[in-house]
Amino acid sequence: MKKYKINDISFLKFSLFILIIIVFCLIFFLGGGVLYFEKVRYVDSFKFYDFQIHVINVGQGDAILIKLPDNHTLLIDTGEEKSSNILKKYINQFLKTENLNCIDYLILTHLDSDHIGGAEVILNNFNVKSLYRPPIYSVYENENFDLKQDYSIVDSQIYSNIIQLTYEQNCDLIFFQKDLEIKNEFCKIKFLSPSNYNYSESNNFSAVIQIEFQNKRFLFMGDAEEIIEQQLIKDYGESLQSDVIKIAHHGSKTSTSQEFLNIVQPNIALLSVGENNYGLPSIDVLNRLNNLNINILSTYDDGSFALTVLNDEVIFAVEPVPSCDMAIVLTFFVLLMLVIFKANFQKTQNNQNIKNH
Repeated sequence: MKKYKINDISFLKFSLFILIIIVFCLIFFLGGGVLYFEKVRYVDSFKFYDFQIHVINVGQGDAILIKLPDNHTLLIDTGEEKSSNILKKYINQFLKTENLNCIDYLILTHLDSDHIGGAEVILNNFNVKSLYRPPIYSVYENENFDLKQDYSIVDSQIYSNIIQLTYEQNCDLIFFQKDLEIKNEFCKIKFLSPSNYNYSESNNFSAVIQIEFQNKRFLFMGDAEEIIEQQLIKDYGESLQSDVIKIAHHGSKTSTSQEFLNIVQPNIALLSVGENNYGLPSIDVLNRLNNLNINILSTYDDGSFALTVLNDEVIFAVEPVPSCDMAIVLTFFVLLMLVIFKANFQKTQNNQNIKNH
């Protein structure tokens, strides 16, 4: 069998092709092209910052992951069960990037499935140190323990499974209530509600949490309704003022009253809402926010997003999107060059064949 040498022109073309491949790879991967293949996109704009708040897009539900300055992590709610894989992937990316290995505090604000549905997946896949839950017992506890508090018992299979799993994993179980604090040397984490355990509406058991970091305050409202807002105004008054508020109940008209907004005076409002949003957020709530020139960040519009404090200002970044259009152009260019080079190389070989014969 005869061997054919590549002539100088073919070698030059081959070298140019390799160069194009290298340039393409650099532009594609460094320019964000890899995001085309990612279904869950972790917002890493503030990676290694001491304080981060991640509002994760889990559709119609809440899931807020917070990095505290002492490298502890706090997760507020877990979304629906059907979104738990998204939540798991996001947290995996976050923990790996930040060189962390556990969730120190898991807070289930109340028992609606769009807030606790993914808790079993979190407990099964991550090392959860402490679980904070409303002053409500599960059926599992009622059947297996001598209950010490005069709390109601809710017949929720999801909740019962979560609590049973928590006991089995020897995770600390803590009932939250008004004025309970999570100790942290660098920031203040305080529960402002619930103030009792006899609410007729389950949403009003919601944990209302205020976090203060570097003179900036963040208020997380769960699904608390207007009756809770009135109680908060009575109990805390002007100390409710917060730079950022997580809007209650996905923007439902049952919450976020004008009076409450006037007291809180937020600059940024966080909305966690899905595509099948049941008419949420309410137009009335959006109008109130817009009339006060409050910047709205929404998982429906922005995907997942993150916030931090820098130079005494709250800044945010939204979910990265595939933006490397040049990589697409180069892809077609490379394919075209492949076709041309292949045809030319075959032509060169045929000519050499003819000469050799």
